[in-house]
Amino acid sequence: MRILIALLSIVIFSGLIFAFQLSRKNARNRYRKSRFQKAEPTLGKNPLDNAIEEDTDDILGLKTDILISKENTAPTPPVRKSEKNLNQDVFIALYLMAPKNSVYGGYELLQALLSAGLRFGEQRIFHRHEQKDGRGKVLFHCASAVAPGIFDLSKMGGFTSPGLCLFFSVNNTDDSLAVFDAMLATIDQLVEDLSGEVLDEHRKPFNKEKMIQLRQIIRSAEVDKTTMDMFELAENIN
Repeated sequence: MRILIALLSIVIFSGLIFAFQLSRKNARNRYRKSRFQKAEPTLGKNPLDNAIEEDTDDILGLKTDILISKENTAPTPPVRKSEKNLNQDVFIALYLMAPKNSVYGGYELLQALLSAGLRFGEQRIFHRHEQKDGRGKVLFHCASAVAPGIFDLSKMGGFTSPGLCLFFSVNNTDDSLAVFDAMLATIDQLVEDLSGEVLDEHRKPFNKEKMIQLRQIIRSAEVDKTTMDMFELAENIN
């Protein structure tokens, strides 16, 4: 619960910053031009080694941290890999922004979300479960791209938002690559139903290259999780 609230606060803040720029952008959907579900990245140096920075925001009264970039950070004392991972998480977030001079809203938006297998629930946002009917574990989440990020189903007829944010925590999923692929498929369907432009966490157009980068980050995080589990097992044995 606490992790979900913190992560939701982060992505809402990012969406709010981007919203005022929306009217100046032409909606170009580069995501659907790349059929990259079949693409497989090659494993190399851990992208997290050069892609970690702590950015702290205070949203909705919550202090939250997200890992983004490692540039311009002060050196920190070395820590054991198991200890490092206990204090770090990897968040994957993508935005779907409405076309220029338009917004998402009303029952058209609600129908599109439901058709994509998203179900309204905890924290008054939508969630994608293992089963499209809402059964099973939660895989990822969908919030409005602007604060406070929630949906009010009782007033859905008058609800509007310039965009949506879909996100999940790598450290809190069992098969993060499968979850990522499911999130891409959901965004693909939402684009089909609502149109719009898919953006990455920096509000830049999402393309094949970014998809490959995120898959590499997820793979590296999965390796880190396995290593951490091995350290913890060894410590328990000792």
